[in-house]
Amino acid sequence: MNWKDFFDSIGLNGTKWQWRIMRWQNAWADRRTTLRQQRGQVTYQHKFCSCGALLDQNEKECPHCGKRAPSWRAQVMKRAVGLVVPSALAVSSSLLIVNSMFFLLMVAIAGASALVAPPVNLLAEMGGMIPARIPHGAFPTFITYGYLHLGLIHFGFNMLVLSQVGPMLEQEIGKGRFFSLYTLALIGGGVARYLYSGPAMMVLVGASGALFGLIGFGISYAQATGGYSGEEMRNFFVRWAIYGFLFGFLVGADNVAHLGGFLVGLGLGFLVERERVNRDRFTPAWNGLAVVCLMATLGAFLWVLWRHMNAS
Repeated sequence: MNWKDFFDSIGLNGTKWQWRIMRWQNAWADRRTTLRQQRGQVTYQHKFCSCGALLDQNEKECPHCGKRAPSWRAQVMKRAVGLVVPSALAVSSSLLIVNSMFFLLMVAIAGASALVAPPVNLLAEMGGMIPARIPHGAFPTFITYGYLHLGLIHFGFNMLVLSQVGPMLEQEIGKGRFFSLYTLALIGGGVARYLYSGPAMMVLVGASGALFGLIGFGISYAQATGGYSGEEMRNFFVRWAIYGFLFGFLVGADNVAHLGGFLVGLGLGFLVERERVNRDRFTPAWNGLAVVCLMATLGAFLWVLWRHMNAS
């Protein structure tokens, strides 16, 4: 079909649209080629023994080491998963999903009114942090509060920041460091609010402490990195810091918790930049800390569930 004549006939720029359609067609052809290559990699007709030997898919025993040959189908499944998992399970994406799930759960429980003003008692039951309860064993809320939000605007702004800031930092420092930073900054925000307000505050919720930790990290990390790219990265995060603190001031959000997370991120940014030369040496330690943070997060929400079941 002559796309140029068609678009000219309906009053549009035919040349422009013809080139645009050609780019789409080329992109689709490239994508199909990539998919065929990936399919060939997944369904490769041989398998590998644990000793590294290449075996026919029907081999039952490895002729090189004498061990039982692994399953070809299991290796096919592993290769298929390997094409998807690295991007699908990005930490920043996972955090977006988890925060969204908790927000939808809150709306499902409280109804449409939760989009504007969710009930304080519901937020407390779901893991919101109430400083007066901390001395009585409610320490898990230093983590759980960060996955709850005060309505759609609060949730939307925080997820916007996470979607813009998170992937850039995660790609730069890796999953283990990123999740450790996120969790420690979240705790730092809760601690700052607790120390500042004590038992006077009713309930604290929101991912802002962790997000300001990411912003603070980006500023100090980029500043220590230096150079043109470091300066551009620093300016990017400085702008988000200004937007965030200004937004918090205008809507009456908790800038004390924001500052607590920000300071934690600021310190960790300088620390991580210092290990840049020997990054691989420290990566296992950061990954181990990320596992601890993940277990602490899961444990905190299990504690919330256990508390709710006992109360009912």
